Amino acid sequence: MGRFLMLFAALAFLAADAVADLKVDPVFSSNMVLQQERPIAFFGSADPGSSVTVEFNGKKVTAKAGDDGKWRAEFPAVKAGETAYTVRISDGKKSVTLNDVLVGEVWFCSGQSNMQMPVGKVFRRGWSAENCEEEVRNATDPQIRYAFQRLVSSQTDRQPARYSQATGWVKCSPDVAHYFSATAYFFGRKLRQDLKVPIGLVNASWGGTRIEPWISEEGYKQAGLDHEAGQIDRFKMTPEEKKAFEAKEQERFSREMAAWYPNFEKAEAAAKSRAAGWADPAFDDSAWKKWNNQDRYNKFVVRWYRMKFQLPKSMQNQKVRLSIGKVGETADVYLNGKRISGWKPFDAEKSKRISLELAADAFQPGENVIAVRTENFFNSSTTNNMNSIRQARLSAGKARFALNKWVQADEYNERQQPIAGKRAPGFINIPYKSHQFPGALYNGMTDAWTKLPVRGVIWYQGCSNAGQQHYYPLHKALIADWRAKWNNPDMPFLIVQLAGYEPGRANNWKNSDPNRPSGYALTRDIQQQMLKIPNVGLACAIDIGEAANIHPANKQDVGRRLALEAERIAYGKKIVSRGPLFRAAKEENGALRVSFDNAEGGLKTSDGKAPNGFAVAGADKKFVWADAKIDGDTVLVSSPSVPAPKYVRYAYVGYRGDCNLRNQADLPAYPFRSDAIDYAAVK
Repeated sequence: MGRFLMLFAALAFLAADAVADLKVDPVFSSNMVLQQERPIAFFGSADPGSSVTVEFNGKKVTAKAGDDGKWRAEFPAVKAGETAYTVRISDGKKSVTLNDVLVGEVWFCSGQSNMQMPVGKVFRRGWSAENCEEEVRNATDPQIRYAFQRLVSSQTDRQPARYSQATGWVKCSPDVAHYFSATAYFFGRKLRQDLKVPIGLVNASWGGTRIEPWISEEGYKQAGLDHEAGQIDRFKMTPEEKKAFEAKEQERFSREMAAWYPNFEKAEAAAKSRAAGWADPAFDDSAWKKWNNQDRYNKFVVRWYRMKFQLPKSMQNQKVRLSIGKVGETADVYLNGKRISGWKPFDAEKSKRISLELAADAFQPGENVIAVRTENFFNSSTTNNMNSIRQARLSAGKARFALNKWVQADEYNERQQPIAGKRAPGFINIPYKSHQFPGALYNGMTDAWTKLPVRGVIWYQGCSNAGQQHYYPLHKALIADWRAKWNNPDMPFLIVQLAGYEPGRANNWKNSDPNRPSGYALTRDIQQQMLKIPNVGLACAIDIGEAANIHPANKQDVGRRLALEAERIAYGKKIVSRGPLFRAAKEENGALRVSFDNAEGGLKTSDGKAPNGFAVAGADKKFVWADAKIDGDTVLVSSPSVPAPKYVRYAYVGYRGDCNLRNQADLPAYPFRSDAIDYAAVK
């Protein structure tokens, strides 16, 4: 028996030895930038008990892997410079080499789509920076390095860093700069120009995300945010419990949808007959619009998509797979006039996608036509569904053909005829499967990078939480949480204040009601309140918004203004990094004299005209647009219809195209309201 146990142990040792593998944590790669003036640590995993030797900056450090296989080797801090270091790591059996590693300034760049938005290769309004072609041609500074974190959501498990580009960290060049975050790139470029040190930018952002998924479980509990912390705790389920929960939710949805759906079919019947022939290959769709996911409705829409194509030669005379994700709660897919697949709204959620193998004779030698009819009932998922149609594709072996040049037309939408009966039942709600679940993006995209020292954070988010006062405690919690996770209580945290945006007022913003500001105005208030926290910066963007474009193209000024805040807060420069910031308003002869911080040397306007965007109100708080004139470092605001003004607001709406007040540093005034809400009382 003893010999058997000894033999078993020996075999186990040999097996373990065979699979042992030295690994360096994925945050490290060649071409990366390490934060200067902070102790530098390299870490990873290896065979438990093994010795790992790391060579860096002329020194060797040997670390021992613990029982869990983790090892960590620490080196003294290094000053920034242009020296390219080689890092050699070995456990005696395997070695890893990191080449061209720099030491400089590292910033973590996060948020939603305005941070994710790339510089762009060819200008496309809404998803590239202005003058992007020239910007990319001139992006030739290899001392700017970029790490592009992949979109990863995780309910509970903390995930390692994963790159959207297989190479890991990359050097700035015209070959790669087009996919850099525009906000991050222009921020980093300005720092590089002014600080003369290497700049590392880690972009971990996800379009459309709320703030909740970016805060960790510990962050919620530390901030006393019991609702979100309770959500996290509620769904800490075993796999069996999750399976039962999901089955129950699917059964509820299918039952309620089956009962309601006939109401929709009845209301939509006339439109359906009007759409007869839309699947026919010969149908003339020349009047249809090009695909546009912004053309959507709050409740109901039946949308058709059509695309004409020729099957690539590489796919002809063989079986071809058609792949289409969820494009609606209901879908019918036609190829050359024949229905080939689809689903109903009460079908199981896993059935709402297509992966269908088609015979070679399903396609015609010349032009083919694919048509897809979709039904959508839930505003919260309609945009995702509309985006999915652009991900459709054909494949055969290694050959791929994207189906992404659709035209579209609505068979029915909510404006055409009301639906009898109640609104559609609530869609299937599995909270923990959503990337918006509290903590999901901290776990998936942030935690891994907190192990790497950084100088600070730049943050561009808020659109998805616009108008919600609860954003105040959430934002405070995020800042405190990330500072705790990076073990840096004074870490600079720089915010981009929401730019002007109000698509409903794109053509008549001058007639907007100052008494009914959009949620964007409230969110800007909350972002401004974060300035009460030490080492928090705020880049004003009220003047560069585009009324009907949530992703304004001028990211150059956004990056520059963030960099100015960084240079003052993080690097101690004695500069003016902010525009005029409301201080007080005092009644004076039937007007209000408004004073500002950051107004030294006097105020001015960007166009030389009188200041615009001011509104005043008396004790009744009924605001009217007002006249304003600059008087040194103050502004006098008045209106003949308000003889005894008490309150004043500036640019306190979703969008105004004439926000022109600035200081002598040519930085824009922050929007404000003197009748401020006490957000600190919000829970």
